Amino acid sequence: MAIAIIAVFYLIFALDDLFFDCVYWLGRMFNWWERPVVTTKELKDVSEWRIAIVTPAWKEQDVIARMLMYNLPRIDYQRYDYWIGTYKNDPDTRREVDKVRSVYPNVRKVVTDNDGPTSKADCVNAVLAAIAEHEERAGLRYDLIIFHDVEDLIHPQELRLLNWYFRGEGADFVQLPVLSTPPYWYDFVAGTYIDEFAEQYTKNMFVREKVWGFVPSAGVATCVRRSVIDQLMEERNGVPFATNSLTEDYDLGLGLTVQGRPTRYLHQYVKSSEEPSAPEELVATWAPFPQTFKTAVRQRTRWMAGIVFQGWEHWGWPTGLNWILAHDRRGPLGYLVVLAGYILVVYYAGYQWIKTFSRPELPDLVQSPWFQWLFWIGFLFMLNRLLQRALATGRLYGFWQAMLAIFRTPFSNIVNLVATMRAALQYTRSRRTGIPMSWDKTEHSLPPQVGAQMRLGERLIEERKLTTQQLVLALKQQREHGGQLGAILVNQGVVSRDDIEIIVKTTKS
Repeated sequence: MAIAIIAVFYLIFALDDLFFDCVYWLGRMFNWWERPVVTTKELKDVSEWRIAIVTPAWKEQDVIARMLMYNLPRIDYQRYDYWIGTYKNDPDTRREVDKVRSVYPNVRKVVTDNDGPTSKADCVNAVLAAIAEHEERAGLRYDLIIFHDVEDLIHPQELRLLNWYFRGEGADFVQLPVLSTPPYWYDFVAGTYIDEFAEQYTKNMFVREKVWGFVPSAGVATCVRRSVIDQLMEERNGVPFATNSLTEDYDLGLGLTVQGRPTRYLHQYVKSSEEPSAPEELVATWAPFPQTFKTAVRQRTRWMAGIVFQGWEHWGWPTGLNWILAHDRRGPLGYLVVLAGYILVVYYAGYQWIKTFSRPELPDLVQSPWFQWLFWIGFLFMLNRLLQRALATGRLYGFWQAMLAIFRTPFSNIVNLVATMRAALQYTRSRRTGIPMSWDKTEHSLPPQVGAQMRLGERLIEERKLTTQQLVLALKQQREHGGQLGAILVNQGVVSRDDIEIIVKTTKS
């Protein structure tokens, strides 16, 4: 009986996934998802709105300066400011931000009134309040607000693309793709992120927008009109994001959808010229994600607690969104059933193998013929799920990562199951004690390409071979014309080839 119940629930969840698969592939057939490729010239021909990038930071002293120094020279836009939210009891992070501010005047630091860590929403609220004060004091107004995390690799054309899109569309909210930087083949934990994010942002997001008009914010690469923040501040007494929610980003997209305000997913390729041979590039944010089981569980615990438990408590089941919310909140039962389904398939297949080739006298594991049909249908659904995950990963990361995605999928479900159980325990404890769930912050690391490049620049500065301003100018030239950072510095005459070779050798050692 228990096996039959598992099989029935497995089929229900499989049909839910199959709906996404069918709509996506139907859209591929009829070109629903294709957008014309735009050129950088088209983006530059549009006059620039004023944009604010908002990033909360707590204990990010090892990452934030390097990431800012990597992103700022590459962002191909003029009218923007980069707002960083910090805490008064985090002097190390503030000091690193100040270093960057001495070079880039458009970097603005906000110090919250509360000691950290509070919550991401609380820090973002403080930054948005500071932006409003700055607007009033300076007599200006931002048109768009973009949210990013410290470790994000921002695409150079992101701001231009959003400026172009919002000027031509009626959307209030846009989410760009968020993708994981490629891990080593043997790193199964980090690999689960590239698989899940690839499927989310190359398939599921299209379906969500098409069918329900509900695009959740990822908390990064999310852009809203300034009027959205104004409305949230007015409705919530100056506190736009609920500080009692662990997933204020998801709530943002859901709240706007409930109000009937359009939310959009923008999957856009750009190229540098109109030449047919010019390479096309997806405008997306790339970021490193946890590489250990423990840190992955911690991060996903926050996601599960906020989306599943707090989301149900705060939002209920708005009309017209029941299906997609059930899809998002199925985790506590869904991952348990999926894991049980894996075990059931292995056990049943092994038993039948032994019965067929070794011990035919064994009784049938299940007498009912309908269950055997149910089993094989479920097995086909499982193969389809593995195929869809592999196809999604292969679109972005190539054949071998697609093959690895097949083996990582069961492991991904185990990570999510443990995170869901942990979230359930934390939520239950919070409800019982009345103590709010705390922000279990993810420890951030540098993406490999940032670490390699910035180590060279920083070592040259440490050895007094280079100034920060010279490094900034070299990075700008690299953004505009390409090339190796070391070669650019040598060609500019600010360092010698011997200086570069010495730094590279000592860094490797």
